[in-house]
Amino acid sequence: GFIINANNDSAGTTLDNDPLNQLRVGGQGLYYLTYEYSIGNRAARITDRFQEAMAAGDFTPDILASIQADDGIYDAEVLTPFILEAWQNAQDPGAPAELQGLGADPEIAEAVARLGEWDQTTPTGIFEGYDDTDVDGERLEPADEEIAHSVAATIFGVWRGQIIANTVDATLDGIGLPRPGSSDAVKAVGYLFESFDTNQGVGESGVNFFNVPGIGDAEDRRDIIVLASLRASLDLLAGPEFEAVFSGSTDQSTYRWGRLHCITFDALLGGPFNIPPAGGAFPPSFDDRPGLCTDGGFDTVDASRHNARADSAFDFGFGSGPVRRYVGQPDGSGITGRTSLPGGSSGDVTSPFYANLMGRWLTNDTYTIRQNFRTINRESVEVVSLQPPRQRGRRR
Repeated sequence: GFIINANNDSAGTTLDNDPLNQLRVGGQGLYYLTYEYSIGNRAARITDRFQEAMAAGDFTPDILASIQADDGIYDAEVLTPFILEAWQNAQDPGAPAELQGLGADPEIAEAVARLGEWDQTTPTGIFEGYDDTDVDGERLEPADEEIAHSVAATIFGVWRGQIIANTVDATLDGIGLPRPGSSDAVKAVGYLFESFDTNQGVGESGVNFFNVPGIGDAEDRRDIIVLASLRASLDLLAGPEFEAVFSGSTDQSTYRWGRLHCITFDALLGGPFNIPPAGGAFPPSFDDRPGLCTDGGFDTVDASRHNARADSAFDFGFGSGPVRRYVGQPDGSGITGRTSLPGGSSGDVTSPFYANLMGRWLTNDTYTIRQNFRTINRESVEVVSLQPPRQRGRRR
């Protein structure tokens, strides 16, 4: 067996929406840990990858490293089929005119076709971006398949924000309740869709979140909101909100994920200590926007989360990621370990070791950890010895 955790609720204390109703073993006191966890998308994706590897009998350190580098979006696996279903339902001659009109939109049809071919991964789709298909920080030209998946990732990423806006946010705004944060909003949308056959878009509160005036059928309301959100996403991508990166283009093939999803490491001292520029070692991917553009996305295993409601060119940036990506394998002589670190071993921005590990971290490549003193001493570049001053006498 195996144990998996990615900051999600592995004890199940919040699964009933009440973190205060479990007791400790023996009934003495509350079994309370916290009220908030990661929503579980990363753990679900890891579990799927583990089970695939175990079924294939291919469970190696390389597989584990590839799981840590996984850039698939789990909520896209859940929600994309509903987009495809909505478009298919819109082709029904008996569908409401509003739904049929959305189904006849050629740009929506193109976007749906792209999502239908998507594998829910998030490659940058550009040479300037860093992907796990690149090697040791050296960037390669993206393959046609990577470009196609990159465009789909962009369309879905903007659609996610619009479907939240048109269901959760619009409904709660209308009744004067506060909006939830990114994670809870994504979780709520997932629940509304997955429970639709039973609840018809109505939450546990009894509130309907699929509201379309004049449309009585719940499925029609859902499909209209799904496709209207897709139409709104395409309008945003071609509009002033994304002018800085897509120049008002209506050509969907130009909507590359790597133009949106970029990381910036802010140092306490700021300026040249930030990455980029790391004293010039890592300039930004583009002159017209900050950061190093990389694959990943909302709640991917390779943590690179952005605002789930992102609706403009610079809303998809992020500023943190895995502190390390460690894989260890015990054997007869000890543990063979490999890892990747976001930066370098020196705090001196003029040192070649300030950000010398950054490239491999960005492309999800690892290096072997030196674990014995003989190897460390033989391969050391510099040794700094810190000793206390001599004591001239005892003080009483």
